[in-house]
Amino acid sequence: MSHPSDCIHRDPMWRHGGLIRDQSDTIRIRRGGYRHPPCSLPLSACSPTAQQALPPWHSDLEAYLRLVGTHGLPEEDRPKRCPAGCPCERMPHRHSHYWRAVFTSSSCQRICIFRFRCPGCGYVHSVIPAFLEPYQRLALDLQEDLVDAVQQGGTVEAVAEASQSLPGGGFGERTIASLVRAWNERLTQLESGLWTWLLARVPHLTLSRSPSLWSTLQSAWQAVQERIPAFRNIRFLHGLNRLCFSLAVTVHG
Repeated sequence: MSHPSDCIHRDPMWRHGGLIRDQSDTIRIRRGGYRHPPCSLPLSACSPTAQQALPPWHSDLEAYLRLVGTHGLPEEDRPKRCPAGCPCERMPHRHSHYWRAVFTSSSCQRICIFRFRCPGCGYVHSVIPAFLEPYQRLALDLQEDLVDAVQQGGTVEAVAEASQSLPGGGFGERTIASLVRAWNERLTQLESGLWTWLLARVPHLTLSRSPSLWSTLQSAWQAVQERIPAFRNIRFLHGLNRLCFSLAVTVHG
């Protein structure tokens, strides 16, 4: 295995549904089994220099509508190569788009997801902003609000009822229970790597005793926000998604 510091020189990997893929390997993962795309190494092994800054339209729904809208990705942010490993040296060209409704805590909007086609092999892929996950309509910040309400002691029934006042309408008990269960499983899977990453940035981190892994990691993320200005306005789940995906990662969904 290559050393983490060399990861920016390796061919990128990308998520394809429940798979991580590169030119020669396909790795089946459970939902949320993130690997850093440029090197395929676990999150815990990735060096700080491998973290790539994302363009501002990845930050939230409003920024995406303002900077991307219906006109397409800015020229400098378009995919530069085919993610399927095609040797074609020409950039993928804009192929089509589709609409997706996105729910946040403050609004419900439709966004245009743009698809690109490789001129060499014909592979078509979509570019998903970092505040959203493939195949999802709930923005990560809204998912965090719903899960956090349950983690703080609310019942699924009470959170479902309270969600009726959200701009996009309410969410059912099964949806909220599924979110809580999925994120508990994902954080358990990622715990070791996350602690390594967090403690590398806040080495003398001190946390009060928390009743759950969710609360503990969320408090640790807040400490990172205070320490690193670039993360100050990025919430926990959105930040986790940013750590694991860059613009180079294009996915179906």
